Amino acid sequence: MNVATLEGKELDFWVYKNACEVLDKNASKEAFDTGYSEGKFHFYEDKALLVDLMETYTINIQRLAGEWLASTSGQSYYAETPLIAACRLVIALRFGSSVSE
Repeated sequence: MNVATLEGKELDFWVYKNACEVLDKNASKEAFDTGYSEGKFHFYEDKALLVDLMETYTINIQRLAGEWLASTSGQSYYAETPLIAACRLVIALRFGSSVSE
């Protein structure tokens, strides 16, 4: 799946997977699904996460032609919100521009 098209629960799963790797924890689809149904791991809605991602990954955010662009020196991703763009960029930086479903 192309990272540029990730949204909703799929986007949240890949942000969760990235966080688990950063924290040296096992990423479990079952744990994610259980937590998600309990209201956890809704990253693309957590606006406070944007600043953390920007600082940790040195992400620049700008609005171009009605969309938000999140970029680093080597990659960039567009989305309808700055947080979704940043999440997509972080996923691509860790896992590449295409991820398994």
